[in-house]
Amino acid sequence: MLNKKKTEGRGACPFRNLKECSTECVMYRKGVRFSDDQKAEPFPFEECALNIIADNLEAMHNRTYMMQKEVGDTKNVMTLKILSDLGRISPDEVGRQALKIITPPDKPEEVKKLTKE
Repeated sequence: MLNKKKTEGRGACPFRNLKECSTECVMYRKGVRFSDDQKAEPFPFEECALNIIADNLEAMHNRTYMMQKEVGDTKNVMTLKILSDLGRISPDEVGRQALKIITPPDKPEEVKKLTKE
């Protein structure tokens, strides 16, 4: 997953010998951005079109990465269920492994709480 680079205000323009981006430039854009978070308010921006394109490509890459991860996790859980149905592993083990797969990596304590119950 790509980490988004934070920019403060308008950056230096590579086409104008790294001078500040200006409204006179053909690549200058001014508008409103919407966050992926539905609850967040739209915010205004003034940037070079190249920065906007890069941000959009990074967002598309991150969405694709997350979708592929979710599909992989779903496939793994379904495989565990099939193995359980065939009698290769116990249903309890399926539950523990499924929890490990679907729990976010930054919350390992959730797996510990759920597997103890």
